[in-house]
Amino acid sequence: MEPSALLDLFGLSTGEIERLILIFSRLTGMFLSAPFYSRSVGPARIRALLLVSLTVVIYPLVSPWPGEGKGSVVAMGYAAITEVMIGAIFGMMVHWVLVAVQVAGGLMGFQMGLSMAMVMDPTSGVQEGVLSNLLYMTALMIFLAFNGHHLLVEGVARSFATLPLGGGLPHSEDLLRAGAELMVRMFRLALLVAAPVIGATKLLYLGMGLINRASPQIQVFFVAMPIAQIVGFVVMGLSLTIFGQVMVQEMDGFLSAALRVLRL
Repeated sequence: MEPSALLDLFGLSTGEIERLILIFSRLTGMFLSAPFYSRSVGPARIRALLLVSLTVVIYPLVSPWPGEGKGSVVAMGYAAITEVMIGAIFGMMVHWVLVAVQVAGGLMGFQMGLSMAMVMDPTSGVQEGVLSNLLYMTALMIFLAFNGHHLLVEGVARSFATLPLGGGLPHSEDLLRAGAELMVRMFRLALLVAAPVIGATKLLYLGMGLINRASPQIQVFFVAMPIAQIVGFVVMGLSLTIFGQVMVQEMDGFLSAALRVLRL
């Protein structure tokens, strides 16, 4: 079947197909970087079907773009790349709240002597520390309970009104300010999550050092690592009682900052 006949079958013009492609591009950018959507969970066909379905659902809400129907390949290519970048920037900024948890897990694992314990994460395809993977999955479950995956789709759908197709990237000053703010907030959150375990293990190592100084014949550092792991897991378990509340507040803050970039 010829392309023109196929378009007539679905009742779509060339300009409408271009608009669908641009909507698909912005959603693709979000799927490449956003939490949950960027993880390799489930069959690729299901994810592709979800992406196409969202494109079709959002399409009636989107206004035509300036170059619609003009047949300019260069303008269409530039607009598609821009849309992918907009979606990727939005998803990446929200994803930083979960990256902070991974960094915190790495810091805690180093203090507890678990930095060499690596596992293969099947959803990302990379090796991660045991604690980093555990805390990331915990935070991801909180993100889903927070309905963050729905808020991401809603944010992208609403962004077509504030950042129309073909309108270019957000203002560079706003983008850089939000990026710097979220980077600082990400590392601050990582230190906040890891602080209880780091503080407890530092005190443990200080006590072990004093014991070894007073009695050099006692090889305290042979037992320091297992004790550090026990203390670390106990302190981490106690701190998890408020972990969920902190993560919900931070997820709301990161999502709000990312929406401000989209002028929402």
